[in-house]
Amino acid sequence: MAKILLVEDDAILVEMYQAKFELEGHDVRIATNGEDCLNMLKDFLPELILLDILMPKLNGFHVLKEIKKQPDLRQIPVILLTNLGQAEVDMNQELAKALGVNDYLIKSHHTPDEVVQKAVKVLKESGSSSSEA
Repeated sequence: MAKILLVEDDAILVEMYQAKFELEGHDVRIATNGEDCLNMLKDFLPELILLDILMPKLNGFHVLKEIKKQPDLRQIPVILLTNLGQAEVDMNQELAKALGVNDYLIKSHHTPDEVVQKAVKVLKESGSSSSEA
């Protein structure tokens, strides 16, 4: 079971992703905006962060930059989630790579099952998963 922080402001997606991760036996915490995410990371050290880009208060790139500045957080694998258009995706993928994300997923192109599979793969690759999923 891995500890996962899901940072997403779409309540329907939160419900779907959370249910899928919990069915796989993972401990999922939710933040619905970037500010809540950064506050939550003061007390909760996840093994993986799924981070939406477009959110209220602080966007995903701002949150990612803050995470990567902190020595105790910078090694946590991050998967960015977005529904931006293709031109924005192309531009943002370069920024995401420069900031050290582990994967970049367009939400509308992946089912919740596929997102969970990709997350489990990133956990295994990073050595963060404490059990086989």
